[in-house]
Order: sequence, then structure tokens, then C-alpha cells
Amino acid sequence: MSSSSRLLHESALELAWSLRAELGVAGWERRHTSHAIDPEPLILFTALLGAADPRLRDESTDWCIACGRYVSAARLRNLLAGESPAVQAGFAETAATVNFHSALRWPGATSPRPFRRTGRSDVADFSRPSLVVLRLRALFGVGARAETVRAFIAEPSAGFTAADLAGVAGYTKRNLAGSLDALRMGGLLHAEPRRNQLVYRLTNAEKLMSMLGGMPSSFPRWRSVFRILESLLELTGRAEGMKSAARVVEAADVLRDLDADLRAVGQRPPSVDMLGPDPWAELTDWASGLAKAWASGSMERG
Repeated sequence: MSSSSRLLHESALELAWSLRAELGVAGWERRHTSHAIDPEPLILFTALLGAADPRLRDESTDWCIACGRYVSAARLRNLLAGESPAVQAGFAETAATVNFHSALRWPGATSPRPFRRTGRSDVADFSRPSLVVLRLRALFGVGARAETVRAFIAEPSAGFTAADLAGVAGYTKRNLAGSLDALRMGGLLHAEPRRNQLVYRLTNAEKLMSMLGGMPSSFPRWRSVFRILESLLELTGRAEGMKSAARVVEAADVLRDLDADLRAVGQRPPSVDMLGPDPWAELTDWASGLAKAWASGSMERG
């Protein structure tokens, strides 16, 4: 494994460990105490990394068995459909293992791996700011309604249509439309007509925030973060046997494919056309630096 690939793997594992520890997985360091954690994308990302760190894989599975009632199987299914074959394969074994040791019925399961619970990974309550998503599920149920409220508390002054939410919530537009209307009926939202759509806004953001308690400082776009890391890991591993010029061409293609995700997290990669005499080194330095920053808890948009 090249040094650039190794650094990316190390940072990806550090990020997964920190986020998992924030959820209650038995770990040592929590560097994301002020960031809202998104369980389903993290479960899928951890499954991708599982073979590289069996302890992370097993303690995360232990947590899923203990707290799986707060994880949405429907959202896992929806997200899984858009994931790479590598993520789907890694999750298939995780889902089978979780299902075998619990009453859960996660999608995409194949055969369980040998596994024994440690009982070390759990969470007593959801009062941490980082666990606001789980707190919402405890209050609003594990489904589209909690994800709808999450979108509003992440951007309290924004207005959303069902179509706006469909791209980020992991539920169908139909489910989200139903949740928006139910929350309107309950007085949490009000609706404004705009052309042939309804735009929903919080009726009283301050009151809702007060009811929910401690809020995180940011709601990172974790699905985009994990897709970027997966693509960069795959790229650096695949490029090891290539010549320098071919590596740069491959990198340009990957960055082009990642454009929407990079914009979602506010990142601008170096332009391949503007690189110096060793473009591959510059690209991998940028990728390693980005992964290291995310692992350390720095999720600022750059």
C-alpha cells in the first residue's frame, strides 16, 4: 500500500471510530462532539471499512444490535440502493449478523459472520448534542417525520418542499410529503403556496429548539463525506500500478464524478490543469489533508 493510500485509510478509520464512539461504541476518542451524527450512512461506511479493522466492525455491530430499534431499516434500504458494490457487499454481512443476533430485519442480508457480543457498546440516553438525530427519532418515531424535522433544525430559517427534502433525507418524496403535511397539521410547520408546490417553514423555531435541548454546531453532509472518502480510497489503491500521467487522468475523472458531493460539503479540489510538476503528489496531498481534517473533527467548508 502506498503512503498516500495508507494515510487515507488511517484517517478514514479515525473518522469512523470517532463518530462511532460519539454514538456509544466502545472507543477512546470523540472528536465530533459538536457535529450531528447520521446513523445510516455511518453504518454503511463502517461496513465498507470493516475488513481493515475487525474491532471497529465488531463493536459497531454490537451497538447496532443494542440500539438498532433507533435505526431505520427503510432508510438503509433506500440509501443502499445508491451505494457501490463494495459498500453493499460489506453491509450484507453486517446486516445478516445483526439480524441473526436480534429481532431486527435489516435489508440486503446474506450470511452472518462468527460473532459474539461484548455488551460494551450502547448509549444510556440521547442528550449529547451530537445525538440530536436519535433524539428526534425517540420523539417523532423512526421514519420520515424525524428526518423532516432534522432538515428544519439544521436550517431553521429555510423553507422546504417535499422535492427539496427527497435528495437529502433518504426517503421517497411521497413519504416526505405525508410527513410535512402531518407536521403542518400538528402546528410545527406552516405552508406557503409557490407555483404548483407548497413550501414549508417552521412555525416557531425557537420553541422547537428549546424543547429539543442541546443542539450541535453543525449538521455535516455525511453521505457526501463518506462517498468522497470511498472514491479517494478506491482511487489511490487502484492507481498504485499506473504511470503518473494515467493516475492524473483517473484522478480528474473521479473528481468530476464527485463534483456534486464536493460542492455539498463546500470543498474545492485543486484544478488538474493548474497543478505543478508532480500533479499526483499534489492531488494525494490534498486528499490526505482533507481526510485528516475531517477525522480530527474539522468539518468547516473550505
